[in-house]
Amino acid sequence: MRKTKKKMKRKSKRKPLGKGAKLFLMFFSAVVLVMVIYLFVDRIQDAINKSKTVFVPVDMEVGASPEAKFQEPKDVATDSENNFYVSDFGLGTVKKFDSTGKLILTIGQLGNHPNDENGPGEFNQPSGLWVSQNGLIYVADTFNHRIQVFDADGNSVKIWTHSFFGPRDVTGDNNGKVYVVDTGNHKIEIFDTNGNFIKEFGGHGTSEGKFDEPVGCVVDSKGFLYVSDSNNNRIEKFDSNGKFISSFKVSTWHGKNEEVPYIACYQDNIFASNASGKSVLRYELNGKLIAVYKTKDGFAAPQGVAVDGLGHVYVTEAGIGRVARFGLPISAETTAR
Repeated sequence: MRKTKKKMKRKSKRKPLGKGAKLFLMFFSAVVLVMVIYLFVDRIQDAINKSKTVFVPVDMEVGASPEAKFQEPKDVATDSENNFYVSDFGLGTVKKFDSTGKLILTIGQLGNHPNDENGPGEFNQPSGLWVSQNGLIYVADTFNHRIQVFDADGNSVKIWTHSFFGPRDVTGDNNGKVYVVDTGNHKIEIFDTNGNFIKEFGGHGTSEGKFDEPVGCVVDSKGFLYVSDSNNNRIEKFDSNGKFISSFKVSTWHGKNEEVPYIACYQDNIFASNASGKSVLRYELNGKLIAVYKTKDGFAAPQGVAVDGLGHVYVTEAGIGRVARFGLPISAETTAR
């Protein structure tokens, strides 16, 4: 009986957890809960992506012939005649092809002179492309920190700078506005078609209307601007004056170390490259995922994406130095039937 009392007495002498230990346990529990939720959501997203996956056959590829060889194809754009244009980040050129893949024109050459002494047509890692309705070719000359404009024959028309820091893309609307993704400054700069500055918006951050490593941009049929905000794993939507409208998450983007996500718009759907997923994603404008397009082995480090008027999707495969094309299915659901 005495022994029992002694044991009970000893047990009652145990000290309760201190405040620090309680806080640590609460923090540890919260971390575990977040990890469990993250893994759960990630698995759900994987399942959704698999259900939306459409395996597409490549009906044309460009880059194997000596005259059309790429070192690192970056972006791709199309014009009203269904020609397509490819920027070569490594060789410092822009190549123009017809819809059959025949090389029509090579614009520019590598130019990485010190002190920004590069002339017209000299590129230092060109990236984003846009072809206007009147056939002018706009090029984001990324590490010359400028925009170059050419006519349909490859003649220099205009060059402008604006304290850019590594601009990655350029696009325009039907009202005379040109938008430049100023990646290093985490901003969008707005100009007229002559390169006259209008305004800028954005800045570094995670809140609405801010950017962390923006890359691609495109304008839809109603004049709204979409920007791929790569490190924030989202696509943001703005009006033509830069007012934030909405955004949606791209959960399969893994940030700037794995993604260089360019985007395109076709029939009011957004197409986005997904390098880490070896795929091209297709969304409704509200962010609903429609399809995940892949080849059997997946696209090799896809970056640029464009859709011509015939529904052909062009994808730059930086990993193997080619541009692949496939015909556009409607969606995963209709393809599976």
